[in-house]
Amino acid sequence: MKTRIFQNWRTSLLGLLFLILSSILLFLRIITFAEFTAFLPTILGLLYVRDTVFKVDPEKQPNH
Repeated sequence: MKTRIFQNWRTSLLGLLFLILSSILLFLRIITFAEFTAFLPTILGLLYVRDTVFKVDPEKQPNH
C-alpha cells in the first residue's frame, strides 16, 4: 500500500486534500456527518487508484 500511495502521489494528494477539506467543512458544520460519510468512499478510492486516471491516451481521442 505504501508503494501505491507514494508512487501515485497525484491521486493520493488529491484524496488527502479532499479529506482535509471535508473534515474542515464537517467541523464548521457546513456539511453533516451523513454527507461526510457519503463522500468518504470517493476519498478512499482516490488513495488506491493509479495516476493513469489523469493521463489521456491520444490514440483513443476522436479526430476533429
